[in-house]
Amino acid sequence: MILNAIVIEGDVLPSTFYDQMTGAAKPGYAVEMTVLDSDTKEKYVLQVTDGFQGLETLKELRRLGGSEEQYDQVAAQLKQELPPELTKLTFEVLKFKGKSAAFIKLVCRLLTA
Repeated sequence: MILNAIVIEGDVLPSTFYDQMTGAAKPGYAVEMTVLDSDTKEKYVLQVTDGFQGLETLKELRRLGGSEEQYDQVAAQLKQELPPELTKLTFEVLKFKGKSAAFIKLVCRLLTA
């Protein structure tokens, strides 16, 4: 599904991921954005998994086992990379995440022109 959206706000939030083999907690970051659907004017919360250069850098750091300081630096750069308020963007909705209809988050990737 394609979502034509207007950005209300965006942030890079700290998040904890768990190693599937060992169960050990690993620090990480997630990009979360609040947007308005430009067609229906409905408000959505998105978790963006792809489309920003900083996200790719964070994924590479995780693969290489980067330090917490490196994660923090890249996360700060990624926060600067996020679009300003009222920017129009297009997302591809990959899946829905949540336990009830009131708390659904859309997992998306940013489509670039």
